[in-house]
Amino acid sequence: MPAKRDFKLFFALFSVALFWGTTFLAIRIGVETVPPLLVTGLRNVIAGFIFLTYLVYSKKLEKMDWPRLRRNMIIALMMIVLANGLTTFAEKYISSGLAALISTLSPLTVLLINLSLGNEKPSLKIFTGIFLGISGMYLIYQNNINDLFNPEYRLGIGAILFAVFTWATGTVYTKRSAAHPGNIVVNLCVQMLFAGILMVVFQLFLDPVGAWQNWSQRSFLAVIYLAIFGSVIGYASYTYALSRLPSTRVSVITYINVVVALFLGWLILGEHITLRIVIAAALIIGGVIVANLRRKELVKSEKDPVPEVIE
Repeated sequence: MPAKRDFKLFFALFSVALFWGTTFLAIRIGVETVPPLLVTGLRNVIAGFIFLTYLVYSKKLEKMDWPRLRRNMIIALMMIVLANGLTTFAEKYISSGLAALISTLSPLTVLLINLSLGNEKPSLKIFTGIFLGISGMYLIYQNNINDLFNPEYRLGIGAILFAVFTWATGTVYTKRSAAHPGNIVVNLCVQMLFAGILMVVFQLFLDPVGAWQNWSQRSFLAVIYLAIFGSVIGYASYTYALSRLPSTRVSVITYINVVVALFLGWLILGEHITLRIVIAAALIIGGVIVANLRRKELVKSEKDPVPEVIE
């Protein structure tokens, strides 16, 4: 039995590290011919119905009162519609590797929000982590200032930075508002279906004809991949890992995502990787790890299973 449980944990951590890293590539391929709103919307509708099917089959559906429903709708708006939606939109204009790299700033943003709310106490390790993260961002843009004069590139950077902020804000809200969250799969099902249907309807309202034209097979398959491997398997693996390990240790595993995203972007899409990007990635990831280090006794008491990165 112990060996079997260890194998499940290994598979869960491997899935989190691999599949969430591949989602940046899948998003980039999806938005080649599918509108970003539909990529995110359909991804979540499909994943939501997969979870709904599981809940019905296993007879684990729960009634949801208005406060719980409202909370899940707010989380869906912040973390799926805005954060995930803006990440998808950004990848129309910037590379998947750059999007993944900037997304690693999310845990640092969570720390800054918690500092401003008094949830975290200032410390040398926090300021060291923030300094390393800012240094990494400086390296990215040191020789690319002229790119910011490109309106589309600037739009993509602005979108991914705002996505980081909304994901971090949603994370803090989720942690502060969930006294009795109930079945997490039910919550996730509601969030995905609400956000997904909302985004699909909004896209059809904006452009009912253009939304379905010129789809390529590989973009369509990318959307299916995002639903199954990014949302369902990735999230389920993350949740299982959190049930076995402190969230700090699990969140460190997710920083492998940026390495996977950079490698796949280079291998499949021919995205350019320079030594400067590699050093910047090391600085940002190192800063996140340093800022999130906790004393051993605090790590052991940590129980809140809230994702801290953009998937």
